[in-house]
Amino acid sequence: MSTARDEILQALRANRPTPENHPLPPVATLGDLDASRERFITSLRILGGDVLEPVEGETLDQAILRRHPDARMICSNVPEAKGTLPVEKVKTPQDAATIDVTVVRAPFGIAEMGSIFLSEAQLPINSFAHLGQHIVVLLAADQLTANMHTAYQERPEFKTANYGVLMSGPSATADIQGVLIRGAQGVRSLSVWFT
Repeated sequence: MSTARDEILQALRANRPTPENHPLPPVATLGDLDASRERFITSLRILGGDVLEPVEGETLDQAILRRHPDARMICSNVPEAKGTLPVEKVKTPQDAATIDVTVVRAPFGIAEMGSIFLSEAQLPINSFAHLGQHIVVLLAADQLTANMHTAYQERPEFKTANYGVLMSGPSATADIQGVLIRGAQGVRSLSVWFT
């Protein structure tokens, strides 16, 4: 039995313009074109994120436990980390809320903002990257782009994803007195593991 919501969403999907019929406008290449790992790390750290640097001979699972020694529920959506909770068991936001550490791979990062991009291709459910306590993101250094302009021009994910999110560190909020609280409405920490 289909609901009115389902019918509306189905009509929207069926009538969505295709890039061939409605090409996106060209974007000017603006700003600093430095897409270096160093620039990404500097920006990431300014926004409260960090890099999970491997110790010689250490696996990703060992590095995660070193960074988060009290973590019991580690859910990995990448083959490089086993975790303790199979990703197949995360079917609802309530399941994701029990996760201590979420492990995902970002298809690319934006150096200017220290941001990583995630979409439905990396997340089994939308809330997977937001409801756990901490997130570890695998990112290839050669998949960094300089800024939003170059990301929009160069990255196919902007055109193929049904939705996407840019994460630039842990969730944060500040009040009028300038008191900054990290992890207020989402993950308490974001760590990038370069592959």
